[in-house]
Amino acid sequence: MDGDRLTQAMGYYRRHVLTWLQRFWHWWSGQLLGMLPANARQRLFRPGQQLCIYSGPDHYQLQLQPGGQLQALTDIPPSERQQLLQKASQVHLYLPASELLQTKLTLPAATAGDLENVLRFEMDRHTPFTADQVYFGFTASPQKKNQPHIDVTVLLAPRERIDTYLTELAELELYPVRLFSADNTDAPAITLPVSSVRTFRKAGRLKNLNGALVLVMLFLLIAVPLYHRQNRIDSLTSEINQPRQRAEQTAALKRELASLRNSLAFLGKKQSDRNPTLPLLSELTQQLPDHTWLTRLELEHDTLQIRGESANASELIGLLEGSALFSDVRFSSPITNNPATNKERFMITARLAEGGAP
Repeated sequence: MDGDRLTQAMGYYRRHVLTWLQRFWHWWSGQLLGMLPANARQRLFRPGQQLCIYSGPDHYQLQLQPGGQLQALTDIPPSERQQLLQKASQVHLYLPASELLQTKLTLPAATAGDLENVLRFEMDRHTPFTADQVYFGFTASPQKKNQPHIDVTVLLAPRERIDTYLTELAELELYPVRLFSADNTDAPAITLPVSSVRTFRKAGRLKNLNGALVLVMLFLLIAVPLYHRQNRIDSLTSEINQPRQRAEQTAALKRELASLRNSLAFLGKKQSDRNPTLPLLSELTQQLPDHTWLTRLELEHDTLQIRGESANASELIGLLEGSALFSDVRFSSPITNNPATNKERFMITARLAEGGAP
């Protein structure tokens, strides 16, 4: 029984970290892409095709979208299937609505910023399942000002049934990353787990590419905004030095110049003061025991706050104080018991020690 709980805890922690990293990557890459000229974005980041897998009563059908022909999987030779995979940027799985469950919930507006964890924690209250029994996706209605509630649409898929599909498709070297309802295009999409087999096979091939891509992205992240802002500053300075007929125009240009300089200084300060987030996550992973997982992590300046559940929450203070990265470690709220998981809920606050980054 302890082994099952440990496996569930490790799986929950892994999903939480992966979700956080995916959100950071989407935000970071989106900010960087927004700095590039439109024609450069079109040349470098052209949208790819999707390989869609449709599940029937006793067979699968494949279609490369857009523009592809729907074909039975058994009619496609392995070599042609590999060609389809090379053309596709993602693989999607479509199931009939009879194998899925869609429901609508009304939740407090305060949960909008952490809906995934809220739904995972409250799953057994609103559905016949626990969070460990299903894969789920959701969409929320636009939040209006002073509105106390939000409407959330949730799509559920039984984990045991979906794992059977994923195993069958993995034997054919097909690894869907998202699940959709074939009968309802408005239903939310479900993000599927990353296949460890697929990751192992692609690790060697993508290692060098990922390293080079990270270096290029880091360079562009620093160089592009500095280049644009410096050019703008030079341009505005030249215009201000010329005789002006209208005082209001000159004043407006000076204000814009000051704003850009402040923005440039702010970016430089943020770059120099930025805490090493990934080393911080690595240190937490090493210090926290396997029976402990986190449900929330907040980092503001040099103050860290973590929330989660543990089989023995009282020992966590000593473990974190043993790290050179943390100081002034303390509980910021009393420890409480969670009857659903038979574990202790905790909230811990710590300060990042100067010079203690790994």
